[in-house]
Amino acid sequence: MTARAVPVLMYHHVTPRPGLVTVSPATFEAHMTRLARGGYRTITADQLLAFMKGREALPPRSVAITFDDGYLDNYVHAYPVLKRLGLHAIIFAVTGWIGDGSPRPYAGGLDDLPDCPDHRTCKRLIEADEADRAMLRWSEIEMMSADGTVEFHSHSHGHVRWDQLYPDPAVRLAALREDLERSRATLTARLGGTDRHLCWPWGYFEPEYQSLAAGLGFESQFSVIRGTNRPHDNVAAIRRIDTKERPAGWLARQLFTYRSPMRAGLYLALRR
Repeated sequence: MTARAVPVLMYHHVTPRPGLVTVSPATFEAHMTRLARGGYRTITADQLLAFMKGREALPPRSVAITFDDGYLDNYVHAYPVLKRLGLHAIIFAVTGWIGDGSPRPYAGGLDDLPDCPDHRTCKRLIEADEADRAMLRWSEIEMMSADGTVEFHSHSHGHVRWDQLYPDPAVRLAALREDLERSRATLTARLGGTDRHLCWPWGYFEPEYQSLAAGLGFESQFSVIRGTNRPHDNVAAIRRIDTKERPAGWLARQLFTYRSPMRAGLYLALRR
């Protein structure tokens, strides 16, 4: 049997501090343990793209795990769980928020863990030019990438809403191009290779954005549209499932629903 549809999970924060777009470390570990024991295969962005283009068959219990923004807690609390369970994840990093410095301790070690702020505090730190207290460092990204546990792709360089900053369409698209090119160049300089995968900040995009990004070489574009992904679906608007501070059984039910196009369609129709 092969997969008929692939669900993509969307996480942001994994931290003991409750807040927006956050799951606790205990909940995240329960989610990942349920995936591992349930026989799910965590796939790469390239594998998802090949599946959606009809070029590669995947096992029926395939799933992609994604994180948006690149917060410090992804390294401190999520990375050791993924590594221990042999799972793979994708982090879409805002390259303008990532700095330099030595790797900090992560859960499971003997050293004291760094503080991982809640979402609102992270936003305030970034605005105050103290992003290092909230975000990953390149040394941590390189460590997670080197052992194959996590791959990194673009979430833009500045994480802005271009439509709100630039009323003039021509100026807006020029600013978008500059931002995406800078993000891609930064990832290439730091990690090598050529990035083919983009996740839109806030999930906001316009048709012109999609065309521009595709022209720059971003073959897949991730959205926050809820749903599942089938062969020959639109790779410029990959659907995802936002995760919640809910038990592992909730996640298992979500995956059961979204790995079937029929079940997913019925469920989304009922939600609407």
